[in-house]
Amino acid sequence: MLFNKDSAGSSELKALIGFIYKSINFDNLKSYIGFAERDIKKIIGKEVFQVAQDHYDSENYLLAEADEDHPEYPILDELVRCIQYPVAVHAYRRYVPSSDLTHSDKGRQIFVSEQEKPAFEWQIEKDNENLLRLANDGTDILLEFLDEHIDDQVEIVPPKDTFPPVGYTPLLPWKTSAALLATRELFINTVDEFQKVFMIGGSRLTFISLLPIMRRVQDNEIKSCFTAEKYAELQAAIEDDDISADNLIILDKARQPLALLTLSVAAKRLTAEVLPDGIFSNMTINVIKTKSAASKIDRNEISASLEKDGLRELRKLQDHLAKLEAAAAGTTIDPVDFTERFDVTDKFVRL
Repeated sequence: MLFNKDSAGSSELKALIGFIYKSINFDNLKSYIGFAERDIKKIIGKEVFQVAQDHYDSENYLLAEADEDHPEYPILDELVRCIQYPVAVHAYRRYVPSSDLTHSDKGRQIFVSEQEKPAFEWQIEKDNENLLRLANDGTDILLEFLDEHIDDQVEIVPPKDTFPPVGYTPLLPWKTSAALLATRELFINTVDEFQKVFMIGGSRLTFISLLPIMRRVQDNEIKSCFTAEKYAELQAAIEDDDISADNLIILDKARQPLALLTLSVAAKRLTAEVLPDGIFSNMTINVIKTKSAASKIDRNEISASLEKDGLRELRKLQDHLAKLEAAAAGTTIDPVDFTERFDVTDKFVRL
């Protein structure tokens, strides 16, 4: 567990979540912290989490004075903090609904005094929504931190009485993690590439939530547009980060339908919990402006619109590939102007 070093768990939580009381019993949150750490491990990988855990458990964590021989210690300190924050908020938001009630032999009760009264339901809902947003923002910051330090290296210190050479090893196993490598199989593997087609608020967490759907769309819809050789060539170019100008044009055309068709499926399947901002319809209740989950009809309409746009872009990709294939064979494909077949005096037209 990435908390409670020197039995200071409550102080650590207070430092991370400023609006809670330091008097909260840390032992009451232990189970919830375990749940949250499990979720974070799925996003960043067990290997990266273990690096943070090893540093946290060591004597090198939060040194009072800088160690000139180990400039990586402050980076690892920051890694621990970046993991701790979303874990703490996720753990607290799971814990607090039940802590709002008193669980006694008489059942569940609420505490009311002249000084303290239970919050209104709309206040609780607002707070729950804010806690989820904070946790998701914290996860985005963690992922951005890992990307920023993806190529950092640390010097290998050889055992005593052994002769160099002394080499270097990656500081964090993020670049080779299964969580990151899974994205390299896709034509869209960064948030920036996705946002060239559709804005998702720059959220890495949202992007990761979309990956399983995107992989399925690429396998079922996009892959069939290419020959096996061309598809393998594009994937190798992405993995090697060596994309030619011609292939870049092809990938740009392939990313349009890939993103739109992914969102079409997500509009019907993803919930607000998985897709951080979800799909909402704004509404006003009395003086309180709030959001409610979009109705099934609204979601289906949004999905159908995205699917229509995605299929249009898919046809453009297919047309582009057909022209390239024809050019390679020494022929050309002449576009057909269907308006030439129209006669305004006829009631029907045959295409």
